[in-house]
Formats: sequence, structure tokens, C-alpha cells
Amino acid sequence: MTDDRQPAATTRDAADRSLAIEARDASPSDEPIAVRVTGAEPGEPVTLAASLEDVDGVEWSSEATFTADGDGVVDCTEHAPDAGSYDGVEPMGWLWSMRSDTDAPFARLSGRQHVDVTLRATADDAETTRTVTRVLHDADVEVRPVERDGLVGTLYLPPGDGPHPGVIELHGAGGRRGDGTAKLLATHGYAALALTYFGEAHDALPDELERVPLSYGDDAADWLRDQSDVAGSRVGLVGASRGAEFALLLAAYCDWVGAVVAYAGSGVPWDTPSGEPAWTRDGDPVPHIEADGRPAATDLDDRDLAGTVPPVENAAGPVLLLSGRDDRVWNASRLSDAVVDRLDAHDFPHGYEHRSYENCGHLIGTPYAPLGGIADVDRVGGTPRGTVRASEDAWPAVLDTLEDGLQNS
Repeated sequence: MTDDRQPAATTRDAADRSLAIEARDASPSDEPIAVRVTGAEPGEPVTLAASLEDVDGVEWSSEATFTADGDGVVDCTEHAPDAGSYDGVEPMGWLWSMRSDTDAPFARLSGRQHVDVTLRATADDAETTRTVTRVLHDADVEVRPVERDGLVGTLYLPPGDGPHPGVIELHGAGGRRGDGTAKLLATHGYAALALTYFGEAHDALPDELERVPLSYGDDAADWLRDQSDVAGSRVGLVGASRGAEFALLLAAYCDWVGAVVAYAGSGVPWDTPSGEPAWTRDGDPVPHIEADGRPAATDLDDRDLAGTVPPVENAAGPVLLLSGRDDRVWNASRLSDAVVDRLDAHDFPHGYEHRSYENCGHLIGTPYAPLGGIADVDRVGGTPRGTVRASEDAWPAVLDTLEDGLQNS
């Protein structure tokens, strides 16, 4: 007697499935990682989903469906999805394309040392999950609140023996919103002072962004350099939006500025929505232009931009300007070009560069954060992909600028 039942030659039993997700267990948040799904059938649809929960308890998630290659593998560094949260070959698309059910433009992760991301791969008759950890900053970064001598902020110190080069991080017009950049700078070896320069919660500061004295930044640098954990006579500045404007003013009028990074900033000082000047020097408003309502709505063609740029050529180190060409807060690209023109005209002896990015708005930052929500926020500008591309390119340049100005000086 013969048995007509034949073993399948081209498929495996579901019980024999070995669907698996390959990825590093833990990785720095500013570095990409490779994610692969193995054990699928060749040509089989495989869906890779990712999710995380931010500090507000909001869940962010992405999903993309791929066709497994001839080896039954989906490799995010080589394969484009057939459908899902993003298209094209995007090694970190599973992370940056995450969206939520809220109107938040991006996930809020400030205050955490790491974030766990759940990855789930499903095929026709198999499923597997694993968790990968994105490390936001070194766990041994020391945090020292600062509220003394008229100064308000937080000092973040790197692990290990100092002293370390000092950097002041300057927030934008929204006030002190997070500590991610300062902690990441500390992880990279800098004593980073996240300086608050206005806010109702602090009696020593203006309630609003109005008539902030440049001497406040000068005093902060003096205090920072006096700390035993801080090395050198030069201090770097990393500012975003109005904080970038503040940084460029300090570079123009203070002799301790060893490096400047201006994220989505303006080399031309502005007034404020109330009509008051934002910045003063020796009690007088610095030369500035007046906005017709929002800065983004202000026609710059008839403004004396060149004549209003402060003497940024006085900076004692490199200058890096970063802008998005779809910035809807203000025309950061043109306002940064004005700085380059002035540095050109004065034969600035240090390195300087303006990197301006297509399909990017006001939210250039550190790379690989969940950004899918920015597509729905008109005031931000740019696309999630364009913003990620800009941040991927900008962050290494930020670290190079600080190293050139502070660690190699």
C-alpha cells in the first residue's frame, strides 16, 4: 500500500515558523539602527508595526507592509514598504513616521532617560514581538538646578572626570519646554547649561520675552566658567528660534563665545508681538525690525536687513546656521543668509556655514524622533521626512562645530 500524502516542498508548517525581529537591544537616540524581520516565506507580505508611549501617556505608532525577499527577509535598511506610514527605503521610518490620535506634532519624551519601542512583525500565520530601547541620554548625566545670583536654569554635567567644555542652550519663545538637547550635549561630553531667560514662574526674570538684557547671557557665561567642572575661557551657544537670535546677539557683543549653533533662528533682531523690543544692551533696545503681526507675515523686502544684523563677526569661533525653507514661523533661511553676508563682508576668520533644507520647517532638531504629526500643523511647516533628513544632516554638524570651537581651541 502506498501513502498518497506528500510533504509540502515549498512551505513550512506554522508550528515550524521562526519569524523573528533582529535589532540592537539598546541604542543612542541620535544614531540609526538596522531592523530586519527574518523567517518569512519568500514573497510573503510582512507587516512591521512600532509603538511607544510618551510622557503624557499618548501612544505613538507606525505600520508598514513589505514583501519578503527571496530569503524570507524584510530589511528596513534596503527594502521599501508596499504600503503604510511611509514610503521609500527609510531605515528609521518605523520610528519617525509614528503618529498619535492627538493633534500633537511630535512625541514628548523630555524627562526620560530612555524610551522603549515595541516592534511587532506579522505574516500570514505567524507573529513576533520584541522591545528595543532608545537611550535619550547617559544615565549618569548629573543634573544641577540653578536659581541663584539672578540666574535660572539647569546644569547638566557629563559622567566622568572633568572639567568639560561649557555650552549654554537657549530655548525659543515658548519658554523652557524641555531638556532633551542639553542632556544629549552632556552625553557627548559638554557641561550644558539650559538657561531660562523669561517666564512668570521666576521673579528674577521678565514675565514675557520683552527687554531681555544681553547682560543676562553674559552673567550666565561668567557663572558657568566659574564652575570647577567647566573647562576653558570660551563657551559655546546652541539656540533655537528666538534662542538662536539671542545666541547670535551674544556672539556679536561678548568676547567669550567660542562656537555658535543657530537652529531656525534669525540673524536680524525682532521686536515682540506686544511691540516691545525683545533685547536690550546697556539699557537700550538693540537695533531691530518690527513685525507686522507675525514675523512670517512680515514683508522683508523693504527692511534694512543688512544694516540690522549685529556684528556677529566678533564671535571667537565657528558659526553654524540651520534653517528650513518651509519655515512658517519666520523666514529663517533668508534671516540666516543675512548673517553669512555679514561674515563674508568682514572676512570672518573662523569656519561658518548655513545649511538650509528643502521640505523642512521650524522643527529642526536631533534626529529620529516620532514626527508624523507635524504634517497636520500648519504653523510648523515642512514634512516629516524633510524634517528628519534635515535633522540627520544637521546633528553631526552641530557636534563638529562645538568640537572645533571648544575642544580643539
